[in-house]
Amino acid sequence: MRATRIPAHVFEEFVRGFGDPLLSDLERYLRWMRRMSILKTFWCSDWNSLGYLGLMNSGKLIGALRALRMRVIFHGHGAWRGLRERGEIQDIFLLRWRIEYLREIFQRAEKIFSRHGLKDFGVSEWKPSAWRVLEECGFSPYARSVLITWNLREKIPKSGNREVEIKIGSRRDLSKLRRIQRESWGFFIPPSFKHHIILIAYLGEEAIGSAYLNKYTGNIDFGVHVRRGFQRRRVGAAILHSARNLFRKLGFRRMSVVRVLRALSKVNESDRIALSFYINCGGRVLREYRGFRRKIRSRKLKIPNLSEYIA
Repeated sequence: MRATRIPAHVFEEFVRGFGDPLLSDLERYLRWMRRMSILKTFWCSDWNSLGYLGLMNSGKLIGALRALRMRVIFHGHGAWRGLRERGEIQDIFLLRWRIEYLREIFQRAEKIFSRHGLKDFGVSEWKPSAWRVLEECGFSPYARSVLITWNLREKIPKSGNREVEIKIGSRRDLSKLRRIQRESWGFFIPPSFKHHIILIAYLGEEAIGSAYLNKYTGNIDFGVHVRRGFQRRRVGAAILHSARNLFRKLGFRRMSVVRVLRALSKVNESDRIALSFYINCGGRVLREYRGFRRKIRSRKLKIPNLSEYIA
């Protein structure tokens, strides 16, 4: 058994057999991942490919992964001990999840990272069958994120507030967007006018909710936001209806949103409310990403299942 570099088309052909809904077309998937890096999360921050590794056994390919160079985002400096860049392993596919398989292919990946001057690496993994094996292999989780998707052929099951009017925003609306986000989650991330179609929800003349629709990915970047005083009045559902209609016009078949969870050992109240909102409005959890790094805690961290918190 040995790990070796493989070309992109061999990786694509191998992983296609696993039926992953995002990886049926590698070029399209990488383009989507590149555009998703605007979110600056642990699994889709700015990255460069270092190639593909395959695990061979008796001349047969039994595993594959992608190796990346990834920039350490500003709120990840604590987790990565001040590193500016790190290695990253993603899209691991194995015919069988065995510790010796992971160790063999990770050792080869580590040599690649070392040659590129990368002192440490993380693993982003969404397959529950892999999480236990990663921990047994000496890694522990440090971050958690949820990718929720909608099939745009299906309608949003929750009706929106009919008194709410959704308008397209512009640069002149930055002060409105700032107020909405600060009252929704406490801080403000400005839109990218290159990437985003900006939706603003109005009740009368007052701007009360917003969303940034990424016209390249079909993602609602940074989520749906509603000012606290106007929550639980189906404003968010009205925004989702408009987002669905716009993405359908742009030719998308899927709409998505990413939620980065603030804690590992629990799901806090703001995350629980957000996840429940998206799922009650027809969203489905497509991937629960967990970021892993070399084990730094002596005991295993118990991470609760999302289903325990989502109403």
